[in-house]
Amino acid sequence: MQKRTSAKWLMLLLMLAAFSVTFMTRFVWSPVSGTVQELLGLSNTAAGAFMSAFFIGYVITQIPGGVLADRLGVKFVLSAGVLVTGLASVGMSFITTYTQGFVVRIITGLGAGVVMACCTKVISEYFEQKDRGIAFGILLVGPTLGLTIANKLGAYLLTSYNWQTAFRITGYIAIAIAVLIFVAVRNARKADSAEKVTLLSGIKAVFTTRNLLVICLAGFFYMFLNLGVSTWANSYLANIGFDTVTAASVMSIYSIGGIIGSLVTGFIVKKFNLSTKFYLIGVYIALIITTLLFGFQTNLTVLNIVGFIYGFVTYLPNAHLNAQITKYAPEGMSASVMGVQNCIFQLASIISPALVGWTVDATGAFQTCWFTLAIVVAVGILFLFMIKEERGK
Repeated sequence: MQKRTSAKWLMLLLMLAAFSVTFMTRFVWSPVSGTVQELLGLSNTAAGAFMSAFFIGYVITQIPGGVLADRLGVKFVLSAGVLVTGLASVGMSFITTYTQGFVVRIITGLGAGVVMACCTKVISEYFEQKDRGIAFGILLVGPTLGLTIANKLGAYLLTSYNWQTAFRITGYIAIAIAVLIFVAVRNARKADSAEKVTLLSGIKAVFTTRNLLVICLAGFFYMFLNLGVSTWANSYLANIGFDTVTAASVMSIYSIGGIIGSLVTGFIVKKFNLSTKFYLIGVYIALIITTLLFGFQTNLTVLNIVGFIYGFVTYLPNAHLNAQITKYAPEGMSASVMGVQNCIFQLASIISPALVGWTVDATGAFQTCWFTLAIVVAVGILFLFMIKEERGK
C-alpha cells in the first residue's frame, strides 16, 4: 500500500540518523585513539585492534539482525541495536584496560550490525521500487556524515574536555536516537512468510536466486574497490610527494564528490527511466576509467578535479545495488537477504586492504594498486551482465 509521502520521508530521516550515529560510534575512536593509547599504555597493534573488535561484532549480527527485523519488526530490533551501541559507547569512557576496551568495542559492533538490514526493510516497506534508488542514495550519505561528525566532534570534545567525554556524548546521541526510533517507528503488518524466516532463510534465498547472487557478487567487487581506495589513496598521494594535510584535502574533495553522487544517483535513473542493470554496467566502466585516471596523476590541481569526479562516480552504484536486493528478495525477507548481502560486502572490506597492499609490495610499484582495483571492477561487470531483468521493469 502506498504510504503517505510525509511518513516515508520521516522514516528515511530516522534511518539516516540511525545509520549515521553508528558510524559516529565506530569512528569516534580515531580522533581520541592517540590519547587513549598513551594513557593506557597501548601498543599500535592494540589500538588498531579496537577498530577490528568493532567489526567482529558488526559482522556477527548482520544475518541474525535481518532475521529478527523480518520476524519482530524494525521498531524493536533497530531501537535495541542503536541503544546497545550507545550504551557501549558510554561504557568505553569507563575502561581502564585493553581487555575491557576490546570487549566493549565488540558490543558496540554487535548493536550496529543490525542497522543496515533494518534500514533496508523500512525502505522496502515505505518506498516503491522506482524510488528505492533515491532512498538508498540518501541513506548511504550516512557513513560519510557519521565519519565527518565523529572526527570533528571527537576532536573538539577531546581538546575541550577529555577523551571520556567524546565517547559519552557520542553514546548519549545514539541513545536519544534509539528512543526516538522506538517512539516514532511503526511496524508494518508482517507478511505470512516472515513467520517462517530463520537464520538460513536469507542465505538460501541469496544462493538459490540467480539475480540476488550475481548482484551480491557484483557488489563484492565494487566494495573491494571502495575499501581499496579508502585504505590506500592517502598512502599513494604521500608516495608521490604530497604531505599528510594535502593528501587529506584531496580525499576530502573525493568525499564531497561521493556525497553528491550518492544523493543524485537515484534521481538520474528515475528521471531518465534507465535500466538499472545497464546503468550499473555503465557506471562500472566509468569506475575503471576514473580509477586509472586518478592513479596516474601527479599534479595537485588535476588530482583535485579528477578526485572529485572519481568520488562522484565511485558512489553512484551502491544505492542501486541495495535497491536491486529489495527488488528480488522474497516477500517479507528483505532484511534477512540484506544481512547476507552485507556479510558478503564486509568480506570484501576485510580482504581488499591487505590484498591490494600485497600487490604493491610484490611489484614495488604503487601504480599496481590502481591496476588491481580496475581489474576487480571489470570482474564485477561480468556478474552485472548475468542479471535477468523482468520485462517492463
